[in-house]
Amino acid sequence: MASLGFVGTGVLAEAVIRGLQTTEAREHRFLLSPRSEERSRALAAAYPNTTREESNEAVVEQSDMVLLGVLPKQIGLLGDLPFRADQIVVSFLAGVPLELVRANVGPVTRVVRMIPLPCIEYGKGPILMTPPDPTVEGLFAPVGELVIPATESELDTISIASGLMSSHFQLQNTVVDWLEARGLARDQAARFVRSLFVGLGELAAADERRTGSLPPEHYETKGGLNETARAYFNRAGWFNEMSRVLDIVDIHRKTLAK
Repeated sequence: MASLGFVGTGVLAEAVIRGLQTTEAREHRFLLSPRSEERSRALAAAYPNTTREESNEAVVEQSDMVLLGVLPKQIGLLGDLPFRADQIVVSFLAGVPLELVRANVGPVTRVVRMIPLPCIEYGKGPILMTPPDPTVEGLFAPVGELVIPATESELDTISIASGLMSSHFQLQNTVVDWLEARGLARDQAARFVRSLFVGLGELAAADERRTGSLPPEHYETKGGLNETARAYFNRAGWFNEMSRVLDIVDIHRKTLAK
């Protein structure tokens, strides 16, 4: 049994904890920092292997692996914590490079940068991490699809695509609203639309693994509904706009990193 210490118990850390608790990781001890107070108390009450500690120092002192979920601007607080050379540190700090994390965790040499998404709570979605680490990979493989770029620069580039999450949800909501405006009950419309996108995601992943590509024309009939919709989007330049917005997100990311 290992001790997993969470320094910072925010929304993302909670999703990670709840996801891991559905796997064999529930055999480990989970040590939580006291903030956020409400969230850490709720998690400690929900899981018998989870303890809310009185300080970040207490978490780090007792942990084999320390998972960092503080805000990036709070990274300076880490330098005062009692890290040890035999520990593993996993950083969830958005946009904070490995070099800077290492500089703040003292003697620790095994430092992994990770970008999980909220759907990790349900064992779904990609988990970006670098560099490879067999212990960290073994812990997180059951709660998502590990994507391990060869370099940190590649991790930063791939992470840009996660900037489409809220837009994806607005797309779904627009379709739900359209159906509701035409007389469908909202709960029925929402069930269909949410399930449709979940199913399409599974289908896309399966096809990519099987054939290495996902030709959209394979999922439309000549003159049918899907061809009509995709042809309109192409005429309107909608897919080109998707590429442009990723460029915009990339520029914004670089600005935040300065």
